[in-house]
Amino acid sequence: MRVIAPFLVLLFFMSSSKVLSQDLDSYQWKNRVILLKDTDLNSDWLQAQLKRLKSNAQQLLEREVVLFLVNNKGVYDGMLTKTELQADSIITKYGLSDFEGLVLIGKDGTTKLKEEFIVHTSEIIELIDSMPMRKTEMSDTRKID
Repeated sequence: MRVIAPFLVLLFFMSSSKVLSQDLDSYQWKNRVILLKDTDLNSDWLQAQLKRLKSNAQQLLEREVVLFLVNNKGVYDGMLTKTELQADSIITKYGLSDFEGLVLIGKDGTTKLKEEFIVHTSEIIELIDSMPMRKTEMSDTRKID
């Protein structure tokens, strides 16, 4: 498990870098999306939030979560690689112009959580697990096992 854990963390942070479109529509019905919005990608708040998410990367991967960092200059994956996503359209669509914090977007494309930094990962996981779609996913997984 010790060998697998770093790989899972890397997978979590890189899973969002392969973006085919310029908005989040390509993730709808496939993934839940976490947006971390800050004016400075090196801010203490954003880095502290990233650290919390990283420590729970396996649980977030199990819930099909992808991660993006957003500022006015662009949208980046968890490894700080700039993506093709358009920051201005995401900022407008989710009302992030004067916001710094975390946004959780459900598989249906709607905002499920929007809070200033720092959001405990357990709160995110509990919220996801309470969603009807996640309950169905867990039920389907149990039937397969």
